[in-house]
Amino acid sequence: MKYVMLRLDGGELLPLLFPEFMQHSHMAQSVPATVVSAGHVSLEDGKIVARGASSSLDVLSREEDSGIIQAYFDGENVIQQEL
Repeated sequence: MKYVMLRLDGGELLPLLFPEFMQHSHMAQSVPATVVSAGHVSLEDGKIVARGASSSLDVLSREEDSGIIQAYFDGENVIQQEL
């Protein structure tokens, strides 16, 4: 899967996960927000791992993206503020 990490107007971080056949840039345009990072997500040993980059957005994934996305799957589905 792919993902785009967005920062909403209030500073909250919102990860969007979507299938491989879609482009990062198309998903980023679907929400009025600022792109923070993007890449690919996979499940490794029961944990979400975010890595890579988006050529259509020209941004990289960030180390903290894995934890932010994992928090949503762990039931901590509150939009997070960027530190």
